[in-house]
Amino acid sequence: MKKALIIQGGGFRTAFSSGVLDAFMQNNYNPFDLYIAVSGGAIATSYYIANQNKCCFNSICFLSEKGRFVNYANILRWQPIMNVDIFYDIANKHFPFDITKARSLLTNKKFFIVMTNRSTSEPYYCNPLETNWQEAVIASCSLPFITKGKHSINGIDYMDGAWSDPLPIKWTVEQGATDITIVRTAPAKEKIKKSWIDYIGETYYSKNENIKKAFIENHQQYNRSIDFISNPPNGIKINQIYPEQHLKAGSYTNSIKLLEDDYKYGFDCGNNFIKCHK
Repeated sequence: MKKALIIQGGGFRTAFSSGVLDAFMQNNYNPFDLYIAVSGGAIATSYYIANQNKCCFNSICFLSEKGRFVNYANILRWQPIMNVDIFYDIANKHFPFDITKARSLLTNKKFFIVMTNRSTSEPYYCNPLETNWQEAVIASCSLPFITKGKHSINGIDYMDGAWSDPLPIKWTVEQGATDITIVRTAPAKEKIKKSWIDYIGETYYSKNENIKKAFIENHQQYNRSIDFISNPPNGIKINQIYPEQHLKAGSYTNSIKLLEDDYKYGFDCGNNFIKCHK
């Protein structure tokens, strides 16, 4: 039996996921053979793999301080409202990511960060041990229109993994996982509609069929994953940790109080999950 952990993205809603994973760390709970993370979930999972308790949440709070990461005034300058490149400073200076420890703890395990190939609109499941770990995280977090929109790795442009495989459950099963835990940042069975970013992307890239496809099919891919989770193949066990209602923080939230509430909620959910599964 191969055990896998999937961490969904969600911008500042990752505070919930970081609470779940901090509960795991404080209970020494890490039975997983395979980790798969999308967008902001890649940050939380990286710190979890390195066993760096509270680092992800502290970094989220640091980013939420006014003007540091989200700057709406940039709209007037025709610049991205989120500075995703600040993750270099996060990982190297403010909340140093212990990559040496993470590498050692991944012995006999695997970690994949989901990103979207801008040329093909197909998902790319990047093993950060085979490239620059920080570059992989930034690529997976590069939201179209909100951040710089793309990040290059080995000459290939990528953007946020949520635009090709936001809930990579089917791919995880294809890797041989049979016991899967998913940490969600949205209610379990809630499906989504086409977002305003998708409408903008479809129009903006109307002459580029490949990248336009990512914006047209994004919500459809997500909803197909929900259906797969609800009706998994025989022999596949799927556990979910998720908020019963919408989290207080949003993708672009800069309220410490809301982030703390979501973090505590996630921490409690993580502890409750361990009680049932340890």
